[in-house]
Amino acid sequence: MLRKYSISMLALLLLAGMIPAAAGCGDDDDGAGTDADTDADTDSDADADTDADTDADADADADSDTDACEPVTCETIHAGLNCDFPVGDLTRDFYLDLPTGVEEDGPWPVVFSWHGLGDTAQNFHGLISGQVNNAEMPFIGVTPEDSGYVLSVPLAGDFPVDWEVFQIVDGNREVALFDAVLACLDERYGVDHDRVHSMGFSLGSIVTDLLATVRGEQLASVATYSGIYWSNPVNVGALLGMIVSWPGYAVENRYTQLFLHGGTTDLYDMSVVQLHFDQAAGNDSTMLRGLGHDTIVCDHGAGHTVPSGMYADKLIGFFADHPLGTEVSPYNDDGLPGDFADYCEFLPKTAE
Repeated sequence: MLRKYSISMLALLLLAGMIPAAAGCGDDDDGAGTDADTDADTDSDADADTDADTDADADADADSDTDACEPVTCETIHAGLNCDFPVGDLTRDFYLDLPTGVEEDGPWPVVFSWHGLGDTAQNFHGLISGQVNNAEMPFIGVTPEDSGYVLSVPLAGDFPVDWEVFQIVDGNREVALFDAVLACLDERYGVDHDRVHSMGFSLGSIVTDLLATVRGEQLASVATYSGIYWSNPVNVGALLGMIVSWPGYAVENRYTQLFLHGGTTDLYDMSVVQLHFDQAAGNDSTMLRGLGHDTIVCDHGAGHTVPSGMYADKLIGFFADHPLGTEVSPYNDDGLPGDFADYCEFLPKTAE
């Protein structure tokens, strides 16, 4: 059921050197990838374990995951792992973390959380599972499993890259999942459409930036650990441009974005192209500010990791403070929350 995307022959030499490295990014099963990537998985694993261990619901979910996972429809989705949910011509898996009273109360804020390359939803959903009953904003948490996307490179072979992020084409499978799950949650529990948010780590952050580019009118606010907008031409040079194709950024909703990055060592070496996530955060903050968005940039200096000082509780607090239509962040007057790390800086819009 994996859809393959054929890359032009012009990109063949680039991809032949690049993709084998990229396939190992964040892969903690065999230790492949750079030290920074390994650290990222180690830290994100620890984050997930830390948050999950503080929440009894997460333990219950883990127990339920040991049972056979039956295919679900919108009528049968439930807390924990949901398998084979129909999305177009694919079926998809995702974790749902549900707040207390989800059946009786509502409508509910929704937070989508996307894992990094080589990681799994089972591991990553622990990052937000302990926060669904957050006092500031109880929410429904959605942690999708990657779509198993495969790049098919002529003469070089097929390379799994988890998410369909290199090109935004009609029927993009990650956008389709977002649409289908959000519609289902609205049908089942009721969605507060003023409070739909997305976050992610590394390649999962690029999924979030992709959604912000094509579904930005629906997103109240977004947060990314080491992401990149490939709709920002500054981030796409000649070589990367041979395989990356996103539409130009044209979102009118002036959401606030929280960018977190690990400084000069927050990078991924794709052989002939390096992704510098610190530079991308600066580029993207500048782009959004010039288009009327407020931003927060946090340089935690710890490389390609989820930083201990800015776990999911801080991100959920940020989401709670920025519902849809917040064109001027409350942090513009009040300053950043007192529990934010001191390496975070509020950077207001530079144009309306």
